[in-house]
Amino acid sequence: MQLEIFDHVSMATRDLARSIAFYQTVLGFRPIARPDFRSEGAWLAAGALEIHLTVNPNGHFRRPEINPGDIHFAARVGDFAAMERHLQNLGYSDTAPEGDPMRLFFRRSGPAPYQQIYLLDPDFHQIELNDRPMSEKRS
Repeated sequence: MQLEIFDHVSMATRDLARSIAFYQTVLGFRPIARPDFRSEGAWLAAGALEIHLTVNPNGHFRRPEINPGDIHFAARVGDFAAMERHLQNLGYSDTAPEGDPMRLFFRRSGPAPYQQIYLLDPDFHQIELNDRPMSEKRS
């Protein structure tokens, strides 16, 4: 038996409209069809990546801080510099104080063979955005 592909990330949200707006505006996800579950929620996709949001005020939520060693999901971006500019144009900054929802945390070099940006969604779910490993970049 072998797993074929990572299918989706499911996350609790306190405010569905706010979370949908974040994933659409900040990360470019689009709504996709969702089965008629009893709970309120939404499914979103960006390429093969899917986010499944479920309204659950009693769900598990992190503190409003960025900690790359804590639970997060990661997505690779095609143009890291363009993503950085996009986030900055939306008001995100690595100089925002810890706990500010507009804070970014950068790892431009480190043990991973690629650059990383960490940010939080409106419910403090941690997201890593990274670029292609140096070994995969074309000259």
